[in-house]
Amino acid sequence: MDNDDLVKNLKIVLIVALVIGIVAAVLYLIYGLALIWQAMAAGILTGFLVLMLILFIALSIYLWIKNFLTKRELKRVETELMSCKTQLKKFQREQNEN
Repeated sequence: MDNDDLVKNLKIVLIVALVIGIVAAVLYLIYGLALIWQAMAAGILTGFLVLMLILFIALSIYLWIKNFLTKRELKRVETELMSCKTQLKKFQREQNEN
């Protein structure tokens, strides 16, 4: 082999190594950006889910309190209804006696 052939082969090897290096660097960047993108997406999704969880907890507490107050109001109205029934029966008996 003569010197020119050796230089040509060396240039070809360097060009192939450079192309492989560039392809590897691009793939590494894509992979790294994909990891960063996945991490950001996971963070955003986790934040969204935590926000939904807080909203649902607040909604359940609100509905529980509303249910509790409605039951309390219902008991009050039931006692008032019972007293009205007894007064009505008393009034009807008085009307029947007269």
